[in-house]
Amino acid sequence: MVMRSPAFRRIALSAEELGEINRMLDWQAGTILEGRLLGRLGVRPGKRTKPGEIPDYRIVELDRRVGLKGKSVLEVGCFEGIHTVGLRMFTEDVTAVDIRPSNVVKTLARLSFHGTWAKVFKADVEVLDRSFGEFAVVFHCGVLYHLMSPVEHLSRIGQMCGYLFLDTHIARDEPCTEIVEVDGVSYEVARHREEGWSDPFGGKGSYSLWLTWDSLKTALARAGFGSVEVIEWREERNGPRVALLAVRGDGRRDVV
Repeated sequence: MVMRSPAFRRIALSAEELGEINRMLDWQAGTILEGRLLGRLGVRPGKRTKPGEIPDYRIVELDRRVGLKGKSVLEVGCFEGIHTVGLRMFTEDVTAVDIRPSNVVKTLARLSFHGTWAKVFKADVEVLDRSFGEFAVVFHCGVLYHLMSPVEHLSRIGQMCGYLFLDTHIARDEPCTEIVEVDGVSYEVARHREEGWSDPFGGKGSYSLWLTWDSLKTALARAGFGSVEVIEWREERNGPRVALLAVRGDGRRDVV
């Protein structure tokens, strides 16, 4: 059983108040709040047709492996705050970023009505670096495969944390038709179309680069992660997906 942090408060909302909240914001996902839906479901075909779990099973597994209590956590790409609320159940030191201002607002709203809080900022993760801060853990779910420069991004993330939880699609070997070179190292990638700013589930640009599994392992190693442990492989409608825990250096190290 997951115990809530003392920072959680029970927020009383009437049906009318909840309806006002749901009409006010352009929700793309929902969570269950006191038996009722906060947000919306199935706005886009095949997307977010079920309420998001709080906490998500990947956060539970991450806590089991590293012990999140007392650790500083950066969530890269918070979307509408479902994982943000889940992370707050394990540690009080959560910072979340997203490139879309609307997602920052919705994350803050979801946190508030679930009775908790976190530090939430607008930030472009394509250029996010150590100047933003250092953290014990980076929680990175569903973002890497929307980026135009994933290798450079991972290199910067490697300077920001001791642990990296990464959940991302990877490219199949067969359709990869491009080689990108970063700092003299070649990486095999597949180019995918992105719908750009108009797609709330997509990246900011017109394309993204998906790394193959071998290229992802190389990028993580060159970013300073000496240990990579696969947590889960999944086959989804958009292709293979992996969840992993990468540890910087030769052993487990925390950033204060």
